Amino acid sequence: HSFPFYSRRVPQLSLHGSYSPKKVYNPKDIREIVEFAKLRGVRVLPEFDAPAHVGNGWQFGEKEGKGKLAVCVNKEPWQDFCVEPPCGQLNPVNPHVYTTLGKLYQDFFELFETDMFHMGGDEVNLNCWNSTEEIQEALRRQGKTGTEEELLELWKNFQDQAAEKVYAAAGKKLPLILWTNSLTEKGQVEKFLSNKEYIIQIWTTGQDAVIKELIDKDFKVIFSNYDAWYFDCGYSSWVGEGNNWCSPYKGWQIVYENSPKEMYRSQGGNPARESLILGGEAAMWAEQVDGAAVIHKLWPRASALGERLWTDPESSQTWKQAEIRMINHRNRLVERGIEADALQPEWCNQNEGLCYTKKN
Repeated sequence: HSFPFYSRRVPQLSLHGSYSPKKVYNPKDIREIVEFAKLRGVRVLPEFDAPAHVGNGWQFGEKEGKGKLAVCVNKEPWQDFCVEPPCGQLNPVNPHVYTTLGKLYQDFFELFETDMFHMGGDEVNLNCWNSTEEIQEALRRQGKTGTEEELLELWKNFQDQAAEKVYAAAGKKLPLILWTNSLTEKGQVEKFLSNKEYIIQIWTTGQDAVIKELIDKDFKVIFSNYDAWYFDCGYSSWVGEGNNWCSPYKGWQIVYENSPKEMYRSQGGNPARESLILGGEAAMWAEQVDGAAVIHKLWPRASALGERLWTDPESSQTWKQAEIRMINHRNRLVERGIEADALQPEWCNQNEGLCYTKKN
């Protein structure tokens, strides 16, 4: 929705794309975040989502003689050109896109201490590209008509060129991360991506057959399946009435029970390949959260995620065995000044074991 990252090499992006001059992360802010995390044993991994989820901030191209860097920007009706408003995707046939990305990636590697890079790849809308005259003309010159297969190949070409810019900015080849998307769908991931270069982050459900397929094809994976680890679920819709798309709310019990290894095993996965599961990440997308509410929306649920990923209790050890520890941990967070959300009435903590639905 905005471009809040100040790029020293491409300052036009935040100049035109931020909500206001006050709502920008400058290099000093980034370095403070990275250092704060580092002192606590946390590495901040940057993600620059492309080619979709861009638009505002990229309009400067035409005024500077670089053509359209992004297409479908703020185009309506938005449902035809993107997953959520405002629309916008990078223009894969404009060479200035790649030089601009190269500069932006250089800024990222100057500020973040990382040995991998997240390139996004989320929610690309092929109709956006196929309805853009400049892209249609480029396809026609190649004897193409804009079929789905041709547009996926165009996306692959974008990905390959953007990846080379990442490598150049980093000064070496390093692992790249992409979300599951149309390039990773059943039966075709190896046509577009190499398991030696890409780690795939899974956002679809824990029952998605692509989980086993990716691991069996030797792709390293990170789990963020939305049916358990999307922390922004369960709130009201922001583009209509009712609840948002991934409702219901994901309580700490669901977070705790979500085992990546168990999901792979349930699909008949090979235990020898479980080392390809690198871990997981909870997602708190920012459509309906800001600094005023993010802490209590994340905590203490993120603590349940931590125990799942660090300890990975056996399936016989359910959230019920962790409940008293979880309640006490939430209280400890509050005592330390972290505004973690309440899980039960205080009476339950004072009367352990008496808050239950039905004893078996």
